[in-house]
Amino acid sequence: MSINLDAAANTPATPDVIAAIVAALEGGAGNAASAHEFGARSRKILAAARDSVLRLVDGAFEEGVVFTSGCTEANNMVLRSGFAGTLVTTSVEHPSILRAAAQAPSPERVHVLGVDAEGIVDLATLTALAASIQGPLLVSIQAANSETGILQPIDKIAAILAGRSQTLFHSDAAQAFGKVPIDLAEGRGPDVITVSAHKLHGPMGVGAVVAGTRDVPLAPLLFGGDQEHGLRAGTEAVPLIAGFGVACDERASTLAGSVAHMAALRERFEGRLRTAVPDAILLGASAPRLPNIMSIRFPGIDAMALAGQLDVRGVAASQGSACSSQRPEPSHVLTALGLTEAEAFETLRFSVSALNSAAEIDIAADVVAASVSLLRNRSWQLA
Repeated sequence: MSINLDAAANTPATPDVIAAIVAALEGGAGNAASAHEFGARSRKILAAARDSVLRLVDGAFEEGVVFTSGCTEANNMVLRSGFAGTLVTTSVEHPSILRAAAQAPSPERVHVLGVDAEGIVDLATLTALAASIQGPLLVSIQAANSETGILQPIDKIAAILAGRSQTLFHSDAAQAFGKVPIDLAEGRGPDVITVSAHKLHGPMGVGAVVAGTRDVPLAPLLFGGDQEHGLRAGTEAVPLIAGFGVACDERASTLAGSVAHMAALRERFEGRLRTAVPDAILLGASAPRLPNIMSIRFPGIDAMALAGQLDVRGVAASQGSACSSQRPEPSHVLTALGLTEAEAFETLRFSVSALNSAAEIDIAADVVAASVSLLRNRSWQLA
């Protein structure tokens, strides 16, 4: 039996999502830029998918949805659009934000805010920067962290930036999309978010930029045709976008139930581990978190060895973001929270999806406890 507790990295596509992709492939959908019937079929799919994305976002509009190859491309598009001014971001962002920020033509105009021990951004410093910086300002702060699940106070950030001219507030919402409410109304949320389909049972390889108003100053990252309102050149991946739309419809139709289910599974897993491994430490335990992500430190345990033991026993977990978990360095997110390098290497991420069951959670928790015990016994025997 294989149990996927790495849903923050990827979620399996549902049968209806797969059916939508196959239907688009088999149904004669053509290039959406073509004037004939085959192009019209694709344009219809694209329009429906935009409407489906909007079911999970308040305050956005159809023309504000720009389909991309995923959240990494979408993040790069937004950040490149703001390179003419000052960029403010945080030390716990996804690599697609931090590495894109490192490419800014004026590094001295990039400000990386720290976070506290719970992973929450320093709002006082943000307030001071917003008041002191002159000219265009791009603030890019994630809605939720992909390693810890910690939610940033997006409403408070929006209130700080409200009314400031020449300001764009972006939020990487890849993990939050379809799990927490997202409102793009001025003063209540970001001006623009970026999302990915494969975090909520859609296909890999498709995401979107979602803007709240027509005033969002986006610029194309790629140049060529006039697809996606002139903001994303290249023939749209219509079958993948069709699947993305269905994934959004499925989540929108079951949102409250899916979120409650994931939260119950998360709490169940945490509770069983508290009993079985009492010295395990849940990061961000007192902070607002997503319903599905847990970052847990096991003192004295090599998390890579633990992940290997779990994999052998049929449980998938991760040391951090899948985009950087193959790297031998400690997680930049965990060290930003104040963990030492050794403590970061003792930490494992578990994340559930709406498709996991309570029975799977119970089995997985038992496997984790047994694996921790095994590794500790081996360490004692080698000492």
